[in-house]
Amino acid sequence: MVEAVVHELMSRRRYLAVTGSAGLGAGRAVLGRPRSAAAAELRGADGISWPAGHALPTFAAPRHLDVVDPTGASADEQLMLTSLQGVVNRTRPRIYTLPVTSAEGPATWLNELGVPHTELAGTRAALAEYRAEVRGAVVHDPSIPATVNVATTLAGLLNGVVASAELAAHHGLPVLTDLRGRFATDLAAYTWAVDTLWPRASHRMLIGLGPNAFRHLRDYAVANRAMVVDLDTAVAGERALLVRLLADLPAPSPFLGVWPSGTHGEDDFVQLAAQNGVYVVAADSCDNLTVFGGVDAPVGTVQTAPPAPPLEDKVYVTLTMTDGDNLQFGQHRMRQAWDDPERGTAPLNWTVQPLAVDAAPSILAHYQTSASPNDCLVAGPSGAGYTFPSDWPAASLGRFTDLTARYTRRAGLPVQAVIDRRDRADTGLDAATASRYVHDVRPLGLLMNWTDHTATTVIAGDTPLSVSALVYSATEAIDVITSAYEKWNRSNGPLFLSIGLFAWNMGPADAAQIVRSLGPDYRVVRGDHYFTLARRHYGLPA
Repeated sequence: MVEAVVHELMSRRRYLAVTGSAGLGAGRAVLGRPRSAAAAELRGADGISWPAGHALPTFAAPRHLDVVDPTGASADEQLMLTSLQGVVNRTRPRIYTLPVTSAEGPATWLNELGVPHTELAGTRAALAEYRAEVRGAVVHDPSIPATVNVATTLAGLLNGVVASAELAAHHGLPVLTDLRGRFATDLAAYTWAVDTLWPRASHRMLIGLGPNAFRHLRDYAVANRAMVVDLDTAVAGERALLVRLLADLPAPSPFLGVWPSGTHGEDDFVQLAAQNGVYVVAADSCDNLTVFGGVDAPVGTVQTAPPAPPLEDKVYVTLTMTDGDNLQFGQHRMRQAWDDPERGTAPLNWTVQPLAVDAAPSILAHYQTSASPNDCLVAGPSGAGYTFPSDWPAASLGRFTDLTARYTRRAGLPVQAVIDRRDRADTGLDAATASRYVHDVRPLGLLMNWTDHTATTVIAGDTPLSVSALVYSATEAIDVITSAYEKWNRSNGPLFLSIGLFAWNMGPADAAQIVRSLGPDYRVVRGDHYFTLARRHYGLPA
């Protein structure tokens, strides 16, 4: 059965419509054009477009959504539902799944989309409604976890759903291919997939998901015919496969999802990706990107900021919510914190993912249009995606900073956060990398790393950079700030302190507590005001 599938894949060429191998990327659309016009110009038969210069694809605009609540569904039913959603929404977004557990509430974003919707009675009803749009089932092997990801890749290539053998039989789905008994290990399954499926999958992105992540992001992988893996940099054979995949992607390209967990898994993975010109977009808990990617919204409509205060001999503090490189943070945890009634009582920066311009413009637009005068949206680290820029090949770093510049300008984000590490240790930007950010991205200022101290300097001759101390509570933030105050030499003029608030357990109430605790020698300010004042202090151009 698998050999028959391989033969079919080799004879089909429809996958070229989304890989960019033939035709896509040659269009005239550019990032700055109206999103709807760009999408209409390049959208193919699938309903997905990938205009030139865009980091992520645009889906067709949804006209009506069938809403499915997967609460109580088995893992296999959730797998079948999200893969069905990917196949169906590839043509036009029509299926929306309610998040089973979500910080913001299951229907919060749905109710704000402005798209008519009705509720279907579960997974069975969804399959019945859209049965004609899928060819059958790809059966995974319960004893080899990697086959869930291999089956997801195949489902995208074959217009099928991922299912257990029992579920496929229950729904009368023909089996397109059966992966049971085919592989002895996860590594064997992934090796086969890289050898056989990768040449036919999209080379515009790579997806990383644990095999037990059933509900999230798989619709996006299936719709884009992307390769899905879970390869550990600490395992020699898996690392070798990952390097093969990363090396095949054109720089810069996104890795969406998550890396395998481990003590140093994050640093090692992000560094390896950077060395191959690939940036990470954490998105493994994102829901319905195949819907949000088709809903147009007025991104870049930023509220007019109040004027910066006058420069005085004070201690200037800026507070930043830290996880904005993470698309799922913007969809879930950030919305919960954003709805805190204390938001707006204290100046607070919120890092956001610039690629939300493509992936979920309505989510980004919500934050921009509902921001208070004390809220400042800034670009999450390290621009277009999470990466360690000093690890990039010199020949391709400029392409990444150019991409970052286009997206931060389109999104209206004046301040850029950057994380840079080498061999698991925080580093500063070397001169060449700093120059790239300063002259390509041209930020008002850079927030550097989330580390154990804070200090402000000038890089590349004309841009302020603040190393940011990461804290986990308001009390810790107050301790860091007051400790720096005690060492402050007033004869040197104002002191600038950047504090990163650990976004998963801190929020507006903590920012308000910090502000209330500080005396008259302190000024807590927005990030754009912070760097405007730093520029005045250092005599830099505005």
